[in-house]
Amino acid sequence: MSFLLYVIAAVFLIFQALYTVIPLVCSKVKRLDPELAEKSIAVLVPAYNEELTIKNCLDAMADLKYSNYEIIIINDGSKDKTLSRLDELLQLELDCRTPAHQLAYKPIKGVYRSVHYPHILVIDKQNGGKADSLNAGIDYAASEIVITLDADSMLETNALKYVNQYFHNSDIIALGGTVKIVQGAEKRDGAIVEKFRGSGLIKSQIINYTHGFYVRKLTQSFFNSIVVISGAFGAFYKDVLVQVNGFRSTVGEDIDITLKIHEYLKANRLKKKLVYAPEAVCYTECPENLTNFYKQRIRWQKAFIDCVLIYWSRLSSRFGVGVNLFFAIDGFMLGTFSAFMMLVYIVQMIFFADGNLIHALIFFLITLVINGLQIVVSLGLCRKYGSSYTIQDYIRMFLFSQLDLLTYRNVLLYINIAGTFKYFDNDEGWGFVERKGVAAISQNIASRSHSG
Repeated sequence: MSFLLYVIAAVFLIFQALYTVIPLVCSKVKRLDPELAEKSIAVLVPAYNEELTIKNCLDAMADLKYSNYEIIIINDGSKDKTLSRLDELLQLELDCRTPAHQLAYKPIKGVYRSVHYPHILVIDKQNGGKADSLNAGIDYAASEIVITLDADSMLETNALKYVNQYFHNSDIIALGGTVKIVQGAEKRDGAIVEKFRGSGLIKSQIINYTHGFYVRKLTQSFFNSIVVISGAFGAFYKDVLVQVNGFRSTVGEDIDITLKIHEYLKANRLKKKLVYAPEAVCYTECPENLTNFYKQRIRWQKAFIDCVLIYWSRLSSRFGVGVNLFFAIDGFMLGTFSAFMMLVYIVQMIFFADGNLIHALIFFLITLVINGLQIVVSLGLCRKYGSSYTIQDYIRMFLFSQLDLLTYRNVLLYINIAGTFKYFDNDEGWGFVERKGVAAISQNIASRSHSG
């Protein structure tokens, strides 16, 4: 047992060294090129019971500085007033848009276009889940690039411009943007101002997202080994999504589609890349209480286990070395497996006095130092990529991150274990997490619809 823990600790230190050094030396901010032609983009927004949040999503997109795009909202048989809320905001009328019949999904009840905003379509369909809704949106999209966006996500004003600029690199086939917590942001005089505020749980998620994107995503992107393009904000060539037969109806469609694309590239020997675009930003409403936080993270862990069981047997033959390392070693071994090992080790120390307390203390101190270094790197990159936190906010974020290591991070350890067991519940629904819809970065659709 001790030998296995030492092996895990050694592998952990190797990956943490990569996560510390690579983002620091390899990050480069892209400046917008105003001369680039605009590729056609379809923003897909699957919505299930989103009457409280859909307005914020639309409000933010009304501020987008881009011309060649359409928005397709897919109402997946919502049981609340999502569709009537959309009609209230957009004034919908029947549209003649027809599908390409390239993907399978539940029957469509109707297709509508906004009278106020002709670039916005609404697809009303029978309930089939998030993946099913995305497949319907892809099939109806008339654009070269498809962006998948959660209904509680709000795009920053230049997000589509950055997506367009990245896709002008012919090597790039898909990308994920930066997702930030909206509870720490507000719009003042046309600019988004970020503050490190809220409950401890919200602050923990702000730290978690900042570290996850600016450290982990940047490193994985450098090795062309991104394991998951977040469903909250991902961009793909439409024809690639069709080639891999769209999204699979599963508990975690975003990690699954990412791995399917990696597999597709390897099978067809395509030298293409899945990258992280830190300059392309969206904001999302995070859970504000432990109940909803637990539901969200359990779903994420179940999604990961689902893909482990499906793809594990063919990792070595159908995926590149980088994907194997970051998915199997960093993701599974250092995430799920090490959580179980840590639990066993703690039980041994408490009940059987069979554990080296000194070694455990040394490893904890090393973890504390590494965590501190990586948080400093992530906060530096956060500032480098244009975040508006004050110096006082950055100091508070660093101090809170060290406390977070002893508190909310242990909740995640428990969720890794619980989510692994709960995967076998076979619940593949939307996994609905309550949103309040009170945090936003813009106020446009409402005022225009009232005035119109």
